[in-house]
Amino acid sequence: MPAVNHNGVSLFYAERGEGVPLIFLNGLAGDHQYWMGQLRALSNRFRCLALDNRDTGQSSYATASYTITDLADDVAGFMAQLSLPAAHIVGLSLGGMIAQEMALRHPARVRSLFLVGTVAKADDWFCATLDAYGCIRRQVRDTSEFFQVLLPWLVSHRYFEQPERVEWLKALLAQNPHPQKIEGFFRQFEAIRGHDTLDRLASITCPVLLAAGADDSIAPPRYSRQLAERLPHARLEIMPDVGHAPPIEDPRGFNRLLDGFLSS
Repeated sequence: MPAVNHNGVSLFYAERGEGVPLIFLNGLAGDHQYWMGQLRALSNRFRCLALDNRDTGQSSYATASYTITDLADDVAGFMAQLSLPAAHIVGLSLGGMIAQEMALRHPARVRSLFLVGTVAKADDWFCATLDAYGCIRRQVRDTSEFFQVLLPWLVSHRYFEQPERVEWLKALLAQNPHPQKIEGFFRQFEAIRGHDTLDRLASITCPVLLAAGADDSIAPPRYSRQLAERLPHARLEIMPDVGHAPPIEDPRGFNRLLDGFLSS
């Protein structure tokens, strides 16, 4: 799979299909593999691209701290390197924060936003939960083991009613050939802590679909409701029996939502 270089940052990505670009942006520590089900499902209609943010996957690791705006500029530079026209942007959690800044800083590059399980501002409660996860990460230095420990927060309690799916997800996490290094985790972590678009959201004029898992305990639905109140062209969907990982917990429902939005 290919990579592009933007301002000294090597950005690795997976690509499938042709047509209008559809770009997928990951959450904290996630890489392009998270989105492979969506690439398979939607590549018959779109040029699907799933990006490894800096400090994840096969993209390069940073040597200093950075912000969400820097990550948004990475995506804009990535699009420029590939001469991509305006794209539909799908962002989960951290990826949704990057997508917001993309629409604010580079509006001509954004056709629409699909924001999933994300926030407009890392408020005190959100930062306190981040600190709790940071404490766990310092104690559990193996990346796949860390996410296995975090599973009760990542997915709905309903997901645990199907033990075979839990074991499948644990195996999937353990098989990642490029797990995030702990220093990359904490650089992304600090970028998230500084995220705040709340008072600028009214400037985003593209169509926006917001999706929140009803059982999301990392970015509870109140954050998506806050986004919906501030975004002028947004619609909110609450996904039942789903936590912070809708593409994994309910891939059919997630793909149906995304496909319907892109067709509207």
